[in-house]
Amino acid sequence: MTLVVLAAGTLPQSARLSPEEQIGWETEWEATASWLDTLGLSQIVGSGWFTALCVVLVINMSAGILVSFRHKLAFYRGDLKPKYEIQGSGSLLGSPPFLGKKPDSTSTVSQVRGALGLFGLTLFHIGLAVIVLAGFWRGAMDFSDYIELSEGEVFSGQPHKFQRRQAPPELFDAILRLDRAEIEVRDGKYMGEFRGHFSYKQGDGPVKETTVVSNHPLRLGDFELYPKQSFGHSAWFERLMPDGSFSVLYVHFTVERKEWDKPWTGKKEQMIPFNDIPLYYSMALSNTIPPTFDLKVNQSDQVIFEGILRPGEVADLGSHKLLFRGMVPWMTFNLALDKGVAPIFTGFIITLLGFLLHLLVWPRRVEWVTTADGWSVRAWVRRGDIVFDDKWHAWCHQQGLEKT
Repeated sequence: MTLVVLAAGTLPQSARLSPEEQIGWETEWEATASWLDTLGLSQIVGSGWFTALCVVLVINMSAGILVSFRHKLAFYRGDLKPKYEIQGSGSLLGSPPFLGKKPDSTSTVSQVRGALGLFGLTLFHIGLAVIVLAGFWRGAMDFSDYIELSEGEVFSGQPHKFQRRQAPPELFDAILRLDRAEIEVRDGKYMGEFRGHFSYKQGDGPVKETTVVSNHPLRLGDFELYPKQSFGHSAWFERLMPDGSFSVLYVHFTVERKEWDKPWTGKKEQMIPFNDIPLYYSMALSNTIPPTFDLKVNQSDQVIFEGILRPGEVADLGSHKLLFRGMVPWMTFNLALDKGVAPIFTGFIITLLGFLLHLLVWPRRVEWVTTADGWSVRAWVRRGDIVFDDKWHAWCHQQGLEKT
């Protein structure tokens, strides 16, 4: 299981890669990506065999916890064979330093110390079981998808914005606008910090402003929004309707790091339907001053527009018009619903507490039994309890008793 978790944290996983990163990985490492996918190692956590392995782990740990608990309880009650035992007759000796008082001639004195340490290892395994079960629950409740937002674009949970086309989250109750995208690329290859400056509103609350970076995500109820290192330029349009209404349209072009601050032309072919009519766009965006947009639109085999647009110019497509407003940067953000963090964190706390109890608290049980026939002293301690071992043998030597 350790090797599987190590592999899931080391190998490229589809769930952690944005669409652009996934394409880059499969293009640059085609053979490796193909083998990992064939062996089921590109989506380890979400695979059926990983789930089956976790179920087996939980069953194994549960059985181990029960067996360990029974053994520790028997230790606590003194039902196991003691590690130290000595018997004698005649007058009572001075009580051992690890017993507080001397028993009467027909009584029993017993003492239990460090009982919590006795169950530290059991608590440690219970914490691990909580982590695994919380991981199952998190996988069932988790939502994570990528959205590409252009500077000035408004997002309120539109289904078409999700890159993986997962079912959109029903609990998302916020409206946010990317006011400014700040992308830092040094020397054409070194990534600086990505910053998204947002205005947002949750439910009926007030409009707020914030800056989102990787280690400072935007918290929106149960959701978190944080940037990924995927970016480019967008062609910004207004779609003008004959009745005077309009809507905003962004067409994204991915830019490589080395070309971010240099003259650049991005090309793209895409089908963009309008009123259930497929329109095929051949596009080229150039970051000149001012930017230009080379556009050709086909409906079936008929060319309905072909030309070069500059900011403020219009492409007449018959059923509607496209007003080219200019070029703006875009960034990829990850929107994640993660309800499993608190239970997993609780499991880690339980595991750590159990480990510390096992490490720092040493359980001991000592009984001094006296009868009319004699007396006996028995002790149950954990293996490796050198301090108790020294005290026991020192007491035996002091009383002139045989060491056992």
